[in-house]
Amino acid sequence: MTELDVRSNRLSSLPKEIGELRKLEELYLDDNQLQTLPSEIGKLSELRELDLDGNKLSHLPAELFRLRNLEQLDLRNNRLTEIPPDIGKLANLRRLYLSNNHISELPPEVGQLTKLDKLELDGNQIRELPREMVQLLGRSISLSVSRNPLADPLPDLLTRGLDALAAYLRSLEDAVPHYEAKVLIVGEGAVGKSSLLASLRGEPFVLNRDTTHGLEIHPLVLPHPDLDLPMTVRAWDFGGQEVYRITHQFFFSRRALYILVWNARRGQEQGEVEGWLGRIRLRVGLDARAILVSTHCDERNPEIDFEQLKQVFPNMLAGQFSVDNQSSSGIAELRDQVAQEAAALPQMGRMLSPRWIAARDDILSRYQSEPQISWADFVKACSRQHLNEEETTTLAELLHDLGHIIYYGDDEGLKDIVVLNPEWLTKAIAFVLEDPVTRASNGVLDHARLRLIWQEHARGVSYPTRHHPYFLRLMEKFDISYRLDDHEKKSLIAQLVPHSRPVLPWIFKTPAPPSTRIVTLICKLQEPAPGLIAWMTVRHHNASVGKHWRNGVFLRHPTAAYASEALIELQQDGRLMLQVRAPSPDLFFNVLRDSMEHLLRRRWPGLQYEFLIPCPTPGCGGEFPLNGLLRRRERGKTVRDCLNCDVDHDISILLTGFTSSQAEIRAQLEALHDELGAISGGIERLEGGIKRVEVFATQSADSLRRVMKVVSTEVIDCPRMFTLAPPPRNTEPLSPSGLVRQRRITFQLIYLTLWCEHPGEWHPWQPATYELKQEREWVARLAPYANFVLKTLRLVVPIVAAVSGVTLPKQQAEDLSKRIELMKVITERLPAEVERQERFDGTPNNELTKAEGQALRSLRALLFKYDENRAFGDLRRVQAPSGELLWVCPHHYHEYDPGLPQLPEPTQAIPIAESREAPSANANDAPVPTLRPAVPEVPDFQNPAS
Repeated sequence: MTELDVRSNRLSSLPKEIGELRKLEELYLDDNQLQTLPSEIGKLSELRELDLDGNKLSHLPAELFRLRNLEQLDLRNNRLTEIPPDIGKLANLRRLYLSNNHISELPPEVGQLTKLDKLELDGNQIRELPREMVQLLGRSISLSVSRNPLADPLPDLLTRGLDALAAYLRSLEDAVPHYEAKVLIVGEGAVGKSSLLASLRGEPFVLNRDTTHGLEIHPLVLPHPDLDLPMTVRAWDFGGQEVYRITHQFFFSRRALYILVWNARRGQEQGEVEGWLGRIRLRVGLDARAILVSTHCDERNPEIDFEQLKQVFPNMLAGQFSVDNQSSSGIAELRDQVAQEAAALPQMGRMLSPRWIAARDDILSRYQSEPQISWADFVKACSRQHLNEEETTTLAELLHDLGHIIYYGDDEGLKDIVVLNPEWLTKAIAFVLEDPVTRASNGVLDHARLRLIWQEHARGVSYPTRHHPYFLRLMEKFDISYRLDDHEKKSLIAQLVPHSRPVLPWIFKTPAPPSTRIVTLICKLQEPAPGLIAWMTVRHHNASVGKHWRNGVFLRHPTAAYASEALIELQQDGRLMLQVRAPSPDLFFNVLRDSMEHLLRRRWPGLQYEFLIPCPTPGCGGEFPLNGLLRRRERGKTVRDCLNCDVDHDISILLTGFTSSQAEIRAQLEALHDELGAISGGIERLEGGIKRVEVFATQSADSLRRVMKVVSTEVIDCPRMFTLAPPPRNTEPLSPSGLVRQRRITFQLIYLTLWCEHPGEWHPWQPATYELKQEREWVARLAPYANFVLKTLRLVVPIVAAVSGVTLPKQQAEDLSKRIELMKVITERLPAEVERQERFDGTPNNELTKAEGQALRSLRALLFKYDENRAFGDLRRVQAPSGELLWVCPHHYHEYDPGLPQLPEPTQAIPIAESREAPSANANDAPVPTLRPAVPEVPDFQNPAS
């Protein structure tokens, strides 16, 4: 026997005779009740796959680690608290699944698993990752560690990618504990925040101290309450004026302690105590810690219901203190409490390389005299401490994530400036928001005014003209503004648009014609999310028709062929409504809904909200909780009755356009292929029915978008869409029919070309072509994912034709079709060594199968092998407004990053030490992967003459 499958039974033990199955290669024991494994399991020397998911194992026998041929070990959903060091003996292990256990640490020996390409650790109690793991990260490994209490800076590093994590782990060779924390002092204006910070620092009281505009940062040294050593607390003193709050929120951090200051003479309500606590919780989440401090208490006793606030904000309040800054009354007690809370912050005592600390301190020490430095100067400071290029980039990203600097290395217009003093920047933005002319113009900022705003009205702050394009681009990065018509040289400041709602230019009126569907979603917010409408307005400015107001925005999909319109509006009851009207609203609806949820989760992690689907019966007013509809459908139910109108509704109709999390990707792709065939199978016949084309194009584009979300869960640091092509035979033109006539494909030479993933305009990117020589085994490994990609790309040609107004030149359409058909022929003739799918897969249709996921990771490893510099033909990773990660060519990159604006006044270029060459606008001139450039013989389907 080579395979034994006894999953989903009620087995509480295995007989020791299991060890007699010496030829067993696959053993499936998932979803039983096993508490232990017999030692005889170590006799299964041929075992390659062992699945124990969903049992009750609390420890593993030592004999298990004798299985030297084991390639997959699945221990998810058990009760394990540790992984023995013997795990390092499983030298052939490729996939290790440990999610949803109680593991608190990984043994260093996990670094010995040099063949590992997937490691799942989600849902455990892991705080640190062993330095030895760095040996795994340079390979094609897929690592997932969500839902673990990871110590800083690991969470931020993981969002940056495995290269950043590897650089950090390497630096730990000489690491030492680092005792530093961040304290944010917030509250209304003129309540004594700056005087309080001065008192905590032991400075004399200053009567009639100047009001803080923007923010100021000062160090505060406190003794550690438990250890005989000092802690350095960086105290951020925030100006209380409302105009600064839009920028201050970007510096609110879950890694900080908050001191909320209010004036006892004015009272709790005027101090906006509850409002500030709510904003902190919204921005930081439920783990926020805050100390309430009332000032001027020698004059008046504070009146505050602290117990009631503790009920409203459970686990958030760390204490209440009454102080007087002038007499220093209560300051010593407050200082002790700040030290106690700061010492308990998770980053206190984290391990950091002394070289990294020295480089950071050197850079941050300049912020008073140099509010910004060039990237070249940042690199020089790091070089003095012997940081290599990878460490320097990681340190910059880490300091940005921690709020110490502002640096966007992935943005063309911003990557050459490092902002050291956030106050310098926040004041610049505040001056724009305060500009009376811009406010009177309903938020339309004339770029010609920027010299006046940032030089003549800047209240003594120096803002050289050369920095003005940078500030304007940064405002776009913060979702504060977007550029209007380039010829007009103007921007829209979304926070300053009119209050009144304009007349909406719906094309699809109510009641809608039978060919139009209306999909509506209500987001019930527990608390207001300040700035949400403004940020949605800026994020989706490409869909703007100029109809925006303080509580809403009307949008029209920028691709006319999708014929989709949308309304996003904050209603009087504080609920957010999204409505889309279109022949097929799914795509636009899902994009906007995902964008909304992405903003809610990212910028207000402490906000609780619920999605509701309104009852479609006219005049009913009933609502269906979305999660309830999804659970009902998962149980096989097809209808749901409304308790208001007592009408049964088809669940699939209620959920139309809102199925991204439950989408059956493969089934949808197959259905759309059938639909394509029904439309007479070709571009020529698509012209006959525009409405049907709109529906097909929209549904297909939505499916492809969901495909990109699915593959992004596996790989984010390289492109994922590609086609394969063999070399032409002699001088004959390459064609699918000619390839079919070949009796066999040798796979001695295959060309792999990556694709640009820009929605609606997917296309092969010829500079990202790789010559794969003698890679028969690699091509075989790609097979499961290559078939998945093929099904996806077969929809590309009709979509590109449809969204381009059915005007795609015939030659280009034929070239795209030819490339896809060539890949189809190749995948059908892949070698027999292709890894088979699991017999009992059980993978949901909205996820990649294990074989597909492994093949995708093999693609990643192959690209890294052939492109050591990871140039990918200048394809670049971007984030769409709805949150998904895409790889796009230089042509489309500027739709995500428009670069620095050209302002009306003559400006100097921002100084940089190194010239960074702009990407070519011509695909034929674009750079190619440096290790394996495309050779001239590769058929160029973008060039009809090829």
